[in-house]
Amino acid sequence: MVDHMSRAEYVDTLTQEALDVPAPGKPAGPDPAHGADHPSSAQQEEGLALLSAWKPRTLADAYRPRPPLTYAAAGIIAQGTLNVVFGAPGSLKSMLLADLAVCIAAGQPWLSSPERPGSGIATAQSPVLWIDLDNGTRPSDERFGALGQAHNVPADAPLHYVSNPYPWLDASNDILMMEVIQVIQHLEAKVMVIDNLGRISGAVKENDGEMARVMGNLRRLSEETGTAVVVIHHQRKQNGTMARKGETLRGHSSIEASLDLALHIGRKEGTDEIAVTPAKMRGPRVAPFGALFTYEHRPGTKELARARFFGREMVNAADDESIDQLLFETLKQHGELNKGTLRDAVKHELPSIGINRISARIDVLLSDERLTKRAGSKNEVLLGLA
Repeated sequence: MVDHMSRAEYVDTLTQEALDVPAPGKPAGPDPAHGADHPSSAQQEEGLALLSAWKPRTLADAYRPRPPLTYAAAGIIAQGTLNVVFGAPGSLKSMLLADLAVCIAAGQPWLSSPERPGSGIATAQSPVLWIDLDNGTRPSDERFGALGQAHNVPADAPLHYVSNPYPWLDASNDILMMEVIQVIQHLEAKVMVIDNLGRISGAVKENDGEMARVMGNLRRLSEETGTAVVVIHHQRKQNGTMARKGETLRGHSSIEASLDLALHIGRKEGTDEIAVTPAKMRGPRVAPFGALFTYEHRPGTKELARARFFGREMVNAADDESIDQLLFETLKQHGELNKGTLRDAVKHELPSIGINRISARIDVLLSDERLTKRAGSKNEVLLGLA
């Protein structure tokens, strides 16, 4: 057949076949040589439209020079990433992030130490958007007002927050999330905090595989805006097990899998000291760090007047894991024990670690609800596995 037509005519015939357009003198319909499954021209056009929408990149893009990452909080939270901060109820996780949000809006160091002027974690000054779906307008006003006063932040700092907004933020709704992207771009926000994940999944249950779609929409939000998206979440109750920190993140495994960074907040029981420990890191290593919450009330009330966090030295996380393991093993072997007996048993096995350090770990595990306590005989307080 090629011998009886010009090269141009042959190429034209191939093109018409590829588009499923009948050549002159050829009946319409699928070519029997290709079968009924041969893609139609409409299907091919849809495929090309998808290819155009996906915009595949090549090695030329990979080799092109890129500016260094900008960190909202130096070495911890980068812009254009998806992050979760989680912990037990009352662990001060929301307050800690609100403190960070105020510092970023003002461009001030975060978690500085009063004993060391100029210390703290550097922040990249930028507008911040906070979406509160948990507390309400008055508590948010009080919280941000107290934090702003303590840090001496001017009223025109670019901190934007909404409480229980309408329409409600539903991260399972693709169209609504596109509108959220427009809001972020309009505000030029480089940090967005959502409080909390359990309130934005719409009809999707936390333990459902459909959470992958919710997290995918949050990922798209961070990618398209270059914003650090930080979502507050809860930790699941532990049954006296030494689970990896990431496994204590409540909900479906797709939540942790989608993240660039997950930070666990543990509060020492009966104190305002917290420990921040990485539970998942996709990028550079983040070292554990500590913080102390300080506050003042308005005269004659329980309302906050001034509040802020200061940095605290963080002890070796590997030692904490060893202490926790022995605490659990001791309670499994002996059942409920009072704090002194439990502490001394662990000290016997770990003589290089101080008693106060072991007591502090017991307090953290009680706060995280991984240990329980109850009243025993003669006013004795007994500790057990959760």
